[in-house]
Amino acid sequence: MKIENKRSEYDLNAEAIDDIAEQIETFLYSLETQRANVLRVRLTMEEALIRWQARFGEEAKVSFSKGSRWRRPYISLEMEGERYDPLSDTADELGRWTENLLSEVGLIPQYSYQQGINTLQLSLRRPQMNPAITLVIALGIGLAVGIIGAYIFPEHIRAMLINTTLDPIQSLFFRIMNAVSGPVIFFTVLVGIIGVGSIAAGGKTGRRMLLRFIASTTALTMVSLYLSTLAFSISHYNAPMNETRFTGVLDFFLKFVPNDIISPLISGETPQLILVAVIVGNALLAAGSRADGLTAVLKQINNVGLIITDWVGRLSPFFIVILLILGLWSRSLDALIGCWKPILLVLAMTAVSIFVWAVRICATKGIGLNKLFKKLRPSFLVALKTASVDAAFGDNLICCEKKLGIPERFSRYSLSFGLVVFMPIGTVTTMIFTMYTAKSYGIVITPVWCITAVVMTVALLIATPPVAGIGLLAYAGVFAQLGIPSSGLTIALMADVLFGFVTAAANQVMLQMELVLYTDRMGILNRNILQK
Repeated sequence: MKIENKRSEYDLNAEAIDDIAEQIETFLYSLETQRANVLRVRLTMEEALIRWQARFGEEAKVSFSKGSRWRRPYISLEMEGERYDPLSDTADELGRWTENLLSEVGLIPQYSYQQGINTLQLSLRRPQMNPAITLVIALGIGLAVGIIGAYIFPEHIRAMLINTTLDPIQSLFFRIMNAVSGPVIFFTVLVGIIGVGSIAAGGKTGRRMLLRFIASTTALTMVSLYLSTLAFSISHYNAPMNETRFTGVLDFFLKFVPNDIISPLISGETPQLILVAVIVGNALLAAGSRADGLTAVLKQINNVGLIITDWVGRLSPFFIVILLILGLWSRSLDALIGCWKPILLVLAMTAVSIFVWAVRICATKGIGLNKLFKKLRPSFLVALKTASVDAAFGDNLICCEKKLGIPERFSRYSLSFGLVVFMPIGTVTTMIFTMYTAKSYGIVITPVWCITAVVMTVALLIATPPVAGIGLLAYAGVFAQLGIPSSGLTIALMADVLFGFVTAAANQVMLQMELVLYTDRMGILNRNILQK
């Protein structure tokens, strides 16, 4: 469907506000946006226009634009005048920084003020084919071309095609991922720190929620690591604690500190990038309004990085075809053939994790398993179908507030916060496939290596937003730090495409149940709604 770019100017009166709201609703439905999200966006934009009207009067002019830039649909409102963010009047500090998080993943409009113009812009996503279907098509094409080509072309022709075409394309894709991963990880972590603000800004509730999310995610990641060693028959290298071993442990902690700020961006040292991003992010927070200009520039750079990440993700099916053909012709598919082991382990861990959290709720909250899963099912299916937290956000809110008994005011910011930083199944998937790849390539796995794997996996999955392609770049960062060859990214590529939609849906369900447990502990859960 071709999207037409259109710009209109209105007097800011009641009729204009209604007209703009109706156009927004029609435009969103044309993009096959979920109904709950359509209503949420329409109400948000209407509220912004009403606040601008109250501030600038009905004689003021407002410009409304809709269309597509670089294949990304958008909605934009512009108002000339003094600086005024119509969405800044949130109930508390926690609400403010979670709204900043939402804007970074495209769930609410982003506000900016440049050259005397107030702008609210919401970037959207086009409807996409289910990743599972995309993967099946890519696998089918790759296997068909690879098998047929093996019969049609003599061995010397296949060797020539491998050397002149397939190998260079494979190397190009790996170079692209390695080149993009460092800067994207740095800016996403940096902007995440700015969006979240200091933990103290959220008060005691924000600190406890973040610690709970990190604890749950880390625990599941460590369990995944242990089960991987059993499932893949991995033997740890257990050298005695001598001087060399102690130095290795100490180096693990010291290598997080870079010699300078620029080198990590060039070398792609992920631990150093994360540390520098955290330090710079908190420095910008401490500077407050004095750093607003620099903060705005960094957010724009991050938006560009996320667009590039999306492009890399869109290229993944094409490279799956290339890698399958290359593997069949060079007889190097052993690691891919054995992928059924990590696939089964990921599915088992996902099912068991969801079941354990559900049993914890049912055992103490007076609700049966069938009833609980029935409440969770609609929003789960939306996330499973779209592989997108923003597409399922409206249904997610309805589920939390109307079915699970989580208070409306609390669910708004806690759900927003959790969808960005709570990735338990994502870390499980990344850890299991990292361990399998390391085993496949004969990497020596030491206790220090395992600590690095857990820290890197948890840090990257918590720090990066849930957008398409970011998981693949996280694999690139983790593999580079753990000494896994770039060719191992073939397995990561398969895992990212295959489990992207599964992890999105499973992370969402885990978050909903975690919020039920957390709000009950706080004493604000409405058990009557939950049990109804």
